[in-house]
Amino acid sequence: MKSRIPTILALYHLKLLSKENVIEWADEQLMNETEPFDFISELSLKGPDSCMKMPEYDFPRARVFSYLEEFSIRLVKLTDNYDLEKDNFIQWISRAAMGLDITQREVYFGYLVDHYFLECDDMVFANDYLKNEIVDLLPLCKERVNSIWREIA
Repeated sequence: MKSRIPTILALYHLKLLSKENVIEWADEQLMNETEPFDFISELSLKGPDSCMKMPEYDFPRARVFSYLEEFSIRLVKLTDNYDLEKDNFIQWISRAAMGLDITQREVYFGYLVDHYFLECDDMVFANDYLKNEIVDLLPLCKERVNSIWREIA
């Protein structure tokens, strides 16, 4: 079975899981496994912060999400709380999309968000654009995010 720890740590790093959530997940894994893995018990006892500081040869690294995966995670988080997450999303996408294949819809979207919010400084138009586009992008993003959550279930 493929380790789910890198995904758990990545979700924790993105603040989608709390320290307590990670420890609870690790405890659950210990109870369900016939032979608990050392990594799971380390995560349960020491918590994610300590484990993430360990060298890679002692503990698995957090997964690095692809642009599309992280885009999807952040877009779903944005739709859950637009006013609170909007600035974080804009800052992230304005950096993350740069240099990627602009023929991908999500990358092109990033370039336009950067242009409308940071270059044009037309907040009314930029917010309308963002809100309208996320409606179309949301179904596929939710599918990607659900797939990530299923990996750790």
